[in-house]
Amino acid sequence: MKIRRDWTDRTGRLSTINLELLAESLKERIYASLALLAVLLTIDPKHSTALHAAVIIGGTALSLWLASLVSSQMARRMVFGQPDAKQFEEDQQRHSPLLASAILPLLLVGLSALNIMSLERAVMISIWTILLALIGWSLASARSMHASRLATFLLAGFSLLIGLGIVAIKALLH
Repeated sequence: MKIRRDWTDRTGRLSTINLELLAESLKERIYASLALLAVLLTIDPKHSTALHAAVIIGGTALSLWLASLVSSQMARRMVFGQPDAKQFEEDQQRHSPLLASAILPLLLVGLSALNIMSLERAVMISIWTILLALIGWSLASARSMHASRLATFLLAGFSLLIGLGIVAIKALLH
């Protein structure tokens, strides 16, 4: 498996990307999207305030981010001994998509708190935005397998169904 890939950017400079870090970042973003989607589906705008919704969304993203940091540090200590500060910074960056996924929903809920839009609309836009991102990631994942169009759509649909099944379990158990 290739860990680094070199390419020429628009300016003609040679660039290198750490593919392992990119895959980890995408994994975190997809994981956070699934978790936030499940949380957003459990928010009842008719019985919640914007502040309550913001605490739920922000608290979910923050707790997932902190849990990822703690688990990464614990695993590194068990395998490699005491991790250094540079590794901790890399872990913060690696797990930052967990926080980034909450930005749009929090901004929309903030607009709701300012009475610019209803909380129901803010939650619905957040849900649809996350669903569209998940569809895009499912299609990109399926396309990376270089399958035919039909197989690509079937693989993307299957991936999306698995993800939405996970979300449904969380939402139903709420």
